[in-house]
Amino acid sequence: MDEVLFPSLPLLTTTEQACLSRYVKLLGDSFGQNLVRVVVFGSVSRSESWPAGMPIRSDLDLLVLTRTAVDQEIIQMLLDATLPFYLEGGRQISPQFRTTDELEADDERAATFCEHVARDGIVILGV
Repeated sequence: MDEVLFPSLPLLTTTEQACLSRYVKLLGDSFGQNLVRVVVFGSVSRSESWPAGMPIRSDLDLLVLTRTAVDQEIIQMLLDATLPFYLEGGRQISPQFRTTDELEADDERAATFCEHVARDGIVILGV
């Protein structure tokens, strides 16, 4: 029997879960102690699938929260790293990189984003 890595994400296939697990490991290896939390949000966290017969699946939205800002080259490398997982699993991983300060910013856009993540988000790494 295949191991379920993320039981809180039943919409994901075993292959998608394995891809997500490897991507989260890559995040941890890349950020080390700077990585605070990884949260799945959006349609996957709400277990909303697209209608049967659709040739594509919704993407897998991730909030990648770090203590401090990350160099653009590292972010680009991590964005590029999603392609092999898409080719393997068929679902695009769409990370959004934010710092704790950015999430705590006093502006409407940050507040709206935080509300959506708080409402729908599933923490898969960190607390």
